[in-house]
Amino acid sequence: MNLSKKELSVLIEIIYSILFALLFLPYFYENRFTSFDFIDNIFLWLVWGKIGQMIIFSAIYYSIGYTLLHIFNKEKIIKDERDDMISSRSYKLGFLLYELSLFVFIGVLLSNSSFQNSGFIIFFILLLLLSVIFIKSSYQLYLYRKS
Repeated sequence: MNLSKKELSVLIEIIYSILFALLFLPYFYENRFTSFDFIDNIFLWLVWGKIGQMIIFSAIYYSIGYTLLHIFNKEKIIKDERDDMISSRSYKLGFLLYELSLFVFIGVLLSNSSFQNSGFIIFFILLLLLSVIFIKSSYQLYLYRKS
């Protein structure tokens, strides 16, 4: 399977969302924080420590990924109307999924008060964001491969 530079950059985003979900999502699962109090320093250290690790992981991953992409794939990216159409269609899908996720999130919070613990909220937000990024990038890759 021969992928263009644009398709490889979309594939980097898809792999990032999968790795991020596998590495960081388990730390925010609701049962991880049930033994900690919100004011407890351990809880704050865990949350801010994980946020720092997520930022560092993202910066390193994208730096290495796009550097390797530019080193091993020397072709120039030519942007045309097809690229604009694919980007607009995938971002439209992403925006619609974000809106749907917002309504689902508000509905889940309002439906049951037991879901209002901080660990579940962080976990659910990250899960929704990662799923939207994954679906949008997969759709974008599909559009590039189809056309």
